[in-house]
Amino acid sequence: MIFKKLIVGPLGTNCYIFGSNKTHEVVVIDPGGNAEAIINSIEELKGKPIAVLLTHGHFDHTTKVGKILRHFQIPLMYNKKEYDSGTFQQKEANRWLVEGDIIKIGEINLHALETPGHSPGSLCFYTSDVDKFQGNEINGIVFTGDLLFRGSIGRSDFQGGDQNLLFESIRKKIMNNKSINDNFIVCPGHMGLSTVGEERANNMFRKYFL
Repeated sequence: MIFKKLIVGPLGTNCYIFGSNKTHEVVVIDPGGNAEAIINSIEELKGKPIAVLLTHGHFDHTTKVGKILRHFQIPLMYNKKEYDSGTFQQKEANRWLVEGDIIKIGEINLHALETPGHSPGSLCFYTSDVDKFQGNEINGIVFTGDLLFRGSIGRSDFQGGDQNLLFESIRKKIMNNKSINDNFIVCPGHMGLSTVGEERANNMFRKYFL
């Protein structure tokens, strides 16, 4: 797979370039700043961008959406609940994503999960079509946005946030999802990477979502 994490913007948001090393198709997840660095990284990777995906609409994840879309002439995909709630209204999606949708990136099927709690239309994206990460065998990868962090969880005190919903989203969509197991890499919206197993064992909020 093609995988690149860039830390962008004033709040240290993780922007991901993710895709197929066979077709070189990639998606850009949460371009929250430093557009030139994102563009340069895609070019260095010889990536062929096919879409911008948003886990949610907060400014630190969306600031450079327009610049990336215009540069590569690609579609924007996110959940309409973010638009309808007013969380993100700068641009309507070319494709509104809902639970169960699949974004095809070469041979990789990236699945959308609706995971409200941090914001009304928060999404996570996962795939089991990758089996190696930084030399280690894995069963898949999940991009959790600001739902689940390494050792922690996302905030729920913003407009449209709901802590009980957030815990329910982690429990139902990540921890008890039959398609996701402990050997999935967790790629959050801020801070370092983790695994589902590590968060099941060590997350400080685990008693609320297990």
